[in-house]
Amino acid sequence: MREGGSDVKLQHHIGGMHYVSVTSGYKCVDLRKFYQPDNSKDGQIKPTRRGVALHLDDWSTLCQLVDNIHTAFPSLASVLPYYLGDDHNNQMGYFSCGERHPFYTELSQCLLDNSS
Repeated sequence: MREGGSDVKLQHHIGGMHYVSVTSGYKCVDLRKFYQPDNSKDGQIKPTRRGVALHLDDWSTLCQLVDNIHTAFPSLASVLPYYLGDDHNNQMGYFSCGERHPFYTELSQCLLDNSS
């Protein structure tokens, strides 16, 4: 996979249409919203301008601040990821989740229709 002319070394879905990625060409961690073009025949997704690219020193600083943020805002420390919710305890909950599968609504709807 290539993003912006550089090989993507890591890309991880973090919920909804948001991904975190690290590329070989840029020394940064990119947190970005993606979209699927209407004319996409192969299901490929593309990055939007909505996001932030943190240089490695800024990323390191942010990682070090997480404990301070959790101390200042205890409610953030106790937040569970969406996939640990009660509605994700079976396959239908997993596949129908718009957070986990934001670009595959047709697949999710097909699975739900066939389950009844």
